[in-house]
Amino acid sequence: MSRLALQITRPCFVDILEGRQKVESRYVYPRNAKKYVDEIEHPDGSVEVKPKHYDMLWLINGHRRDAPRLEIEVLSEEFVILTDKEGNDLTFEENGVEYLASLVEYHLGKILSTENCDRLLNV
Repeated sequence: MSRLALQITRPCFVDILEGRQKVESRYVYPRNAKKYVDEIEHPDGSVEVKPKHYDMLWLINGHRRDAPRLEIEVLSEEFVILTDKEGNDLTFEENGVEYLASLVEYHLGKILSTENCDRLLNV
């Protein structure tokens, strides 16, 4: 089973823990693309970008040894190119090269395990 570890903010962590947030999104930049997407080159020279598949996400809220953590099932993943109101692709420039603004959305399933989460819940 493949697992991706990600740092996450407290509000998003709690929303996932309590079942209100069902999608976790991450922006794709040239420096992190290998973590989130696979690029498939076709014989005609075109390139297809697919989100990298992970079976689960290991979400961590903080850097302390006892930081809250949860492991959650990934039901599906989607690569999204961001657009403006008119439907035009958004771009950004990094080191003189233009890239499409994009993100990967992980559609979340059931929580598989938790650690150090009791203090976050109003039990």
